[in-house]
Amino acid sequence: METRSMNAHARIPSSVTATLAARAVVVSLHITQWSGRRLDRQITDEVNREHGASADAGRFNKLLLPKEALQPIQSIVSATRAEFDKRTLPWMDGGGRIMNAAAIMANDRWLSLQKQKFMDAVGEFIASYPELVRSAPDRMSGLFKDADYPTVDSLRDRYSMELRKLPVPTPEDFRVSMSEAQADVIRADIERQVREGAATAVRDVYRRVADVAGRMAERLTAYRPAARKGDQTEGAFRDSLVLNVRDLIEVLPMLNITGDPELTAMVDRLRPLAAWDAQVLRENEGVRKDVAAEAKKILDQVSGFLA
Repeated sequence: METRSMNAHARIPSSVTATLAARAVVVSLHITQWSGRRLDRQITDEVNREHGASADAGRFNKLLLPKEALQPIQSIVSATRAEFDKRTLPWMDGGGRIMNAAAIMANDRWLSLQKQKFMDAVGEFIASYPELVRSAPDRMSGLFKDADYPTVDSLRDRYSMELRKLPVPTPEDFRVSMSEAQADVIRADIERQVREGAATAVRDVYRRVADVAGRMAERLTAYRPAARKGDQTEGAFRDSLVLNVRDLIEVLPMLNITGDPELTAMVDRLRPLAAWDAQVLRENEGVRKDVAAEAKKILDQVSGFLA
């Protein structure tokens, strides 16, 4: 396929604010959790004095419970944030993220399952918490302070997970008492910010495509299976090489916030890269070369956009 020159703003429709207002929603994931850590100012001061350092040279933070006590909750939180970022796109200097409005219900169902896992893990932790606090003096020795440990009731209130949604701003949303000339300047600024935000979001989608296609082209081309028993395989790759492409194919429709026909077609372009399991790619040289060539074509197509 011929490589076409693209750039971020060229792929953004002129009526971007109206397009995004109808197709997209700004979302932010809010998760609260107890850190299980506490700054000990007394020990901090003692250590800094002992080493002749200034009072703000170091800080001593205590891990109040064994790290494995909170690890199940922290793992769910990390996985949820990572998946949320996969399902959404960057927007407006970190002020939330953006996604296709058509995917909101599916996203809500996914988050509901994650929240249930999260609260189940919280429930198990809270059930074990009294015993953990009882054993804390032995573990912490001279660092133990009863006041560091919240009550069970207050601890429960420190955990939450929710998705907040806002409409994409449009110049028409702007209402304030000022001169029409001043209002026009601000409306134009809103339009500019939305266009720039949309360009950044769309660029992120193409970057994801370039990442998976480029990695596949590189790894499949470099792969050399062991010719004889005892020889070493060169350029070995993991199953995730294919799984990452399949994941991207799944989320691309919810990331196409502008209705870009190129991105709609990209789903089908990516399918040949995910048609074979990694083991087939390792064993079948012909299939491996064909997939690598197709991955290189996709990479070439999107590279002009990212230049």
